[in-house]
Formats: sequence, structure tokens, C-alpha cells
Amino acid sequence: MTSILSSLSAVQISKLSTSTIASLTSEDVNALDSAKIKALSSAQIASFSTDNLALFSSEDVRAISVSAVKGLTLAQIAQLSSAQVSSLSSSQVTALYASQIEALSTDQIKALGSTQVAGLSSAQIGTLSSDELALFSTDEIKAISANAIAGLSAAALAALSTENAAALTKTQIAALSSTQLAALTSDALATFSTDEIKAISTKLLAGLDVSKLSTGNVAALSRTQIAALSSAQFAALSTDQLKALGSDQVAGLSSAQVGTLSSDELALFSTDEIKAIAANAIAGLSAAALAALSTENAAALTKTQIA
Repeated sequence: MTSILSSLSAVQISKLSTSTIASLTSEDVNALDSAKIKALSSAQIASFSTDNLALFSSEDVRAISVSAVKGLTLAQIAQLSSAQVSSLSSSQVTALYASQIEALSTDQIKALGSTQVAGLSSAQIGTLSSDELALFSTDEIKAISANAIAGLSAAALAALSTENAAALTKTQIAALSSTQLAALTSDALATFSTDEIKAISTKLLAGLDVSKLSTGNVAALSRTQIAALSSAQFAALSTDQLKALGSDQVAGLSSAQVGTLSSDELALFSTDEIKAIAANAIAGLSAAALAALSTENAAALTKTQIA
């Protein structure tokens, strides 16, 4: 039997009461075309039974207006098929409330694509658990906007696989908070390229546990970044990390930082690195460290340093 909805215009459909929508038969739902679905309000969308909403094709789902998609109830969200979720446009996904994103199941999250992920807000991203974030492909990780990345919890970031950590872009890394940066594991940090390490602001470095940095990470730090480390952070650098420092980085050390060096640690410096210590910083060296200088390194001291 042909549904009466077939003869109604989109304007007439938009005037149907929520109780009428709730009582629609499967034949009625199948009679709705894209134009008529687009005319539905959020209240009308919320009135569809989960069985009737399941009849929506991918084209039907995409036809739901951005304002109306907000009407999807959590019960309706939970019943959406993976195909229906994957058919949502990026604009529709962006329009969803954080609570609606939070209601998505594992299979539904897997159904999201990079274009949809790119539309997620900070609040929406913030609903993802570490297990849910782990479902994202590397392309989907890269698709998270810099504004949205701030929403990721420390727990989610701490659980990032090395593969997904390596997928983080320079722009995303620069947008991390100190709490988020501190949550990353040493394995995750080790995946960062030189450019990505240099993207970390000096403010963010202040909260970093330097023991997590690989020698490659340390070697990639700029002079400004090294200079921004507190004396406590600099003192915490291991022998291997100190060996990774170059002359340009050493040139940025402060008197307080240099003062943390033991005689054994200072002995790790090459003659070029000894020469690079600023005249203002050389004053921080302890008498014990200076007394233990090798003849080669002592000979490397410049007139300005000695003065």
C-alpha cells in the first residue's frame, strides 16, 4: 500500500507533529525522499523509533540537516549502523553534541573517516577514551585539528601507540598543553622528528620529564629550548643525553645549568663544547669540575672564559 507521505510536500512533512512521526510505519519511512528528510526538524528526528531510523539509507542519513542531526537521541545514536555513521558528512559530525559522540560504540568509531575526524571539536575529542583513540588510523590521527587536539585527555595520549604518536604533526604537537606533553611516553616522544621537537614551546618544556627524551630528542632541541630547561631539569639529564648536546646548545647554557655539571659530566664535553660555554655561564662551574678538567679541555678555554 502506498504511503500518504508520498503525496506530501517537504513543507507539509516539516509540519507533521512529533507524535505523528513516532507513529510512522516502515512504509511511511520508505516513502520519505532526501528532500523530505532534509525538511525534518531536530524534534521530529528525535521522534523516530530506532527501528524506523534503521531504515534510513546512507543517502537518507546525509540528508538530515545539520541542525536536525542534533536531535538524534543517545538511544538512536547507539542503534546507528556502521554504514550510517560512515555516511554522516563532516558538517553533521561537527554539529553533534559531545554527549552524542561519547555514545558511539567501538564499531561506530571505527566507521568514522579522516574527513569526519577533521570536523571534531575539542569537546568531542575529549570524550574519547584511550581505547577509543587507539581505534584511529594514522590518517585519522593526522586529521585531528590543532584546536581539537587540546581536548585529548592525558590518559588517551599516554596510551598512544608509537605508530599513532609518529603520525602527530608539527602543528598538533605545538598545540599540546604541558599536561598533555608530560603524558606522552618516552617511546612516543622518540618518534618525534627534529622539526616536531623544535615545535615544542619553551613554556611546554618546563613541565617535561627530561628522562623521557631520547638522545635524538635532546640533539634536536634548539639552543633556546635548552636554555629554557630549569637547572633541575638540566641536572636530570643522563650521561648519554649530555653526550648528545652540541656546541650550539652548550652556548645557550646558563650559569645555573652549568653549575649542575659534575666533573665527570663536564669531562664529556668536547673541546668545541668547552669553548662554546658562555663567559657568563663559565662562572657556574664548580671548583671540583674545573680541577678535574683534562689538559685538552683546559687548553680549550678561551681568554674570555678565563678572564
